[in-house]
Amino acid sequence: MNTGYSYTVIRVQPDVETHIGVSIYPDALAEVKYFPAKDNSHAFINITHGVADVTIGTTNNAEITNEHITFARQLLDAAAAFLADCERLHAEQQAAA
Repeated sequence: MNTGYSYTVIRVQPDVETHIGVSIYPDALAEVKYFPAKDNSHAFINITHGVADVTIGTTNNAEITNEHITFARQLLDAAAAFLADCERLHAEQQAAA
């Protein structure tokens, strides 16, 4: 069953900074792929859901900085916490069924 959805919101108001938000609520059609750095290219993660496509990566041919490492660790920590929460909620739902 495909119950997921994705959407993008662009909010533009006078005298207010523009805001762009992308939300992905995945189902079986969502994909996450990792593309390692090769031959001076950059590493990146690609998340696809329907026509939504989000890429997170380092800058091509750029020096990897402490900021890249910090961001990657934050991404890892958030993904690990998200996984743990999904597993806990799934187990609770299975136990209740």
